[in-house]
Amino acid sequence: MSRADAAGLRAQRRRQHDSISREHILDAAEQVFSEKGFHEATLKEIAERAEFSVGALYGFFAGKDDLFAKVMERRGSAILAVIEDAVARSGSATEKLHALVDGQFRYFLEHHHFYTLLQRTIGGSWLNLKAGLDEASFERYQKAIALEATVFAEGVESGEFRDSDPETMGVLFTGIIQAYLAHWIFSMDATGDSPVARTFPIDELHALVDRAFRRDG
Repeated sequence: MSRADAAGLRAQRRRQHDSISREHILDAAEQVFSEKGFHEATLKEIAERAEFSVGALYGFFAGKDDLFAKVMERRGSAILAVIEDAVARSGSATEKLHALVDGQFRYFLEHHHFYTLLQRTIGGSWLNLKAGLDEASFERYQKAIALEATVFAEGVESGEFRDSDPETMGVLFTGIIQAYLAHWIFSMDATGDSPVARTFPIDELHALVDRAFRRDG
């Protein structure tokens, strides 16, 4: 192996190591922010959770503000991609609506620390959404609503859904999903089990959104 090849291999390994370290720090920060909120959380706590020094954190992020923004960007972009996939799938508007339910439910359940962090950030009230979120996060929320509105517009045009404003329907749909997630996630025990799984399974949520938006609901 030439010196150039060896140097290139070392650089690649370093990039991989840095990428893994960065994700590990983001995971730790997401957990601490979800437990304490932005103002109460400290870089020291995050560094200890990630098993890094505070100085090492500065090798990846400019500070707590930057770290918080990157946490929000990572998960916010991912949930937006979930919504985009559901909207782009083939099938009827109702099938796409169920895909939106399932995709968002699975993602937030898998990343429930982020869901808790989101609720802390907006003070547990959607009335505080714009004031609580940074500009980039709020723009992602608006894009998500716009994407969901396309499904409702499709359903209105096909006659599947009630003849109402698609954007308003998207906002109401999001509220239903968020309320269901809150009930599920905040009642989970240490093993991840939730009584909601038994008393109101996700099939019931499908039926609920059908009754809310379908003409024959």
